[in-house]
Amino acid sequence: MMQPASVNTEKKGVVLFIDDDELVLDVGGQMIRRLNYELIEARDGQEAIDIFKENKDKVDIVILDMRLPGMHGATVHDNLRKIKSDAKILLASGFFENSRVQDIIDNAHNDFIQKPFSFQQLTQKLEDLMAR
Repeated sequence: MMQPASVNTEKKGVVLFIDDDELVLDVGGQMIRRLNYELIEARDGQEAIDIFKENKDKVDIVILDMRLPGMHGATVHDNLRKIKSDAKILLASGFFENSRVQDIIDNAHNDFIQKPFSFQQLTQKLEDLMAR
């Protein structure tokens, strides 16, 4: 009798996914889990900062929507950097962003993904950031 192929269920890392859009969180979260990452979700900037503060040594990558209600993604980014200066942050936006955001993207620990993103694009960005 043939043995079934073993499935690698070992997690690649932990992703904190910050977005206020439930559909984006749902679809993006499914992609992240399918890529074998543990998922932590936050729906606004303050929740994200609080979660990151408690899990800074556990979270490998943060996916940060730049357009959040109440607190802009750039402010959230700056707060996350104060907690952990070398955090790997993938900025996400469906809009053209200003030069302040470009300065953030230029940080060696950051990257950018245009929304809506495909499974392939997300896969590549997460692999690139994990390798840094």
